[in-house]
Amino acid sequence: MQPEAMTMAVDALTRARRSRTRIDALPPGSQPANLVEAHAVQDATVAALGECVAGWKVAVTKEGEVMRGVIVGSRLLESPAELAAADVPLLGIEAEIGFLFARDLPPRTAHYTAEDVAAATTAVVGIEIVASRFADYATTPLFDRTADCMSNGAYVIGTRRPDWRQTDLSGLQATLRVNGAVAVQKTGAHPTGDPIIPAVALVNALRATTGVKAGQLITTGTYTGLYFAAPGDAIEAAFMGFGTAKVVLTR
Repeated sequence: MQPEAMTMAVDALTRARRSRTRIDALPPGSQPANLVEAHAVQDATVAALGECVAGWKVAVTKEGEVMRGVIVGSRLLESPAELAAADVPLLGIEAEIGFLFARDLPPRTAHYTAEDVAAATTAVVGIEIVASRFADYATTPLFDRTADCMSNGAYVIGTRRPDWRQTDLSGLQATLRVNGAVAVQKTGAHPTGDPIIPAVALVNALRATTGVKAGQLITTGTYTGLYFAAPGDAIEAAFMGFGTAKVVLTR
């Protein structure tokens, strides 16, 4: 991507975040053509906002490419949390299991195994709030959405489980409650089966550059699908026998 195109894309995304407005599209000529360019726009946007990288959301494509979206420091929240609905347009809600790193997994040439990642992490119950700087999220090209931090708006950390390896994470029952009523309930519905799989994939993608630092988080995908909330809603994500996370989307 040419520097001028990068600047245009970053400027559009940073203005949208700061002004709480949504844009129709990235400026002509500034759309990323692949994941490498999308990640570069994302990283430059985070830097332009003056934010730190608190963690990432991750997905693995059918082709085996690792897509990641930065969770910025100001939007990594502790349950019970409150967040202004206007700050996270779209208001998509997902119940997730993330992994909080207790020690560094630094850059290196050798592959990190699932055992390496498991030994370095505490599992957490989380709520991802999916937000978009684009007016029409559904029709925005994938690489543009990836440049927009993979549509992450915020992440709420709930119950921490350092003993998580004693639990079969692939078989958990997940429930989303909205204002006290069950909105979604599914069992064993993580997109990769075991959420450690995409976490390991991202750790190995990052070992060529930054690595993962203690205190950072990787969240790995929804157990409940994408649910659209409304301003004022009180949300609870509950994993049976494992833990909860809560957030109120204030008007």
